[in-house]
Amino acid sequence: MADAPESAAETSPPGRDAFTVHAYGPATRTLAVALRLAALLNVLYVAAHIVRDIVTGSKTAPPIAVAFGIAFFSGGPLLLALLLGRNHRGKAEVGPARLALTLRRERFEIPFDAIQAIRPWRVPIPGPGLRLVLGSNRSFQRRLVLPDPASLLEALGEKLPAAKSALDHPAIRFAEARRALGRRRWPYFVVKYGLIPLGLAIILFRLHQYIVYGGAFGQYHLFGLGPYLGAFFVRWLGVLGALVVYGGLVRLVVEVLALGATYLLPRRAKGLRRAAEIVADVAYFVLIPAYVLAHLLA
Repeated sequence: MADAPESAAETSPPGRDAFTVHAYGPATRTLAVALRLAALLNVLYVAAHIVRDIVTGSKTAPPIAVAFGIAFFSGGPLLLALLLGRNHRGKAEVGPARLALTLRRERFEIPFDAIQAIRPWRVPIPGPGLRLVLGSNRSFQRRLVLPDPASLLEALGEKLPAAKSALDHPAIRFAEARRALGRRRWPYFVVKYGLIPLGLAIILFRLHQYIVYGGAFGQYHLFGLGPYLGAFFVRWLGVLGALVVYGGLVRLVVEVLALGATYLLPRRAKGLRRAAEIVADVAYFVLIPAYVLAHLLA
């Protein structure tokens, strides 16, 4: 049988191409998608309150509520999705005549002649994925998710014609371009969610101190160090929470537009990805300082 399980302890013969994958069943994939959608809906909910406060002057999204709301109701589901993915992580190995999938407690070996087609996911959630279509149009019981499915398809394409046709799918080109051009190293995120929020918080806090207390250390002289640091912490927390929400919304819009454009122009996937990353960086690193500066000079 194509999906007959064997011992996970069985060693693989040398010379195979091996790829780290996350293997979801239909139910676990649905759960992984639901967790990410829950995190996204919470970001949209918080963003709506922030916009309402900016437009009407109301205070429905205080800084601490924003920060903890994002941490618990977006960060929590994302953490659970990450743990779910780790629990379903395994290894796919391309052998001479079959594809082997080794998970924590299971091992599947699928002969190439049993694979009729490979269907990329149209929407890459919880990540770029593939569905294997076996005999009688049955789907293999696990869906394979990996950051760059093109690498697995290329390895399979040497032995499996169905894999070659899947390489031209827009979703695969989208994932390949994102893998090549959309990855960021940790210094980028230190600047984005560390230095930028801190710098803006210092500017806004100092301005508030001058307006309310008549000097940069007015609150400190009047009430002491504790209230002064507490006020700065609330200001920083509010700026950080707002920027996390804004950054998430920008990323959502950019990814949706990039995916749609890639479906229209799949051969320009890398150029579209470069444009998407430029737009995202300009929206964050240019528009936000410009917005703050414009209000300070108004």
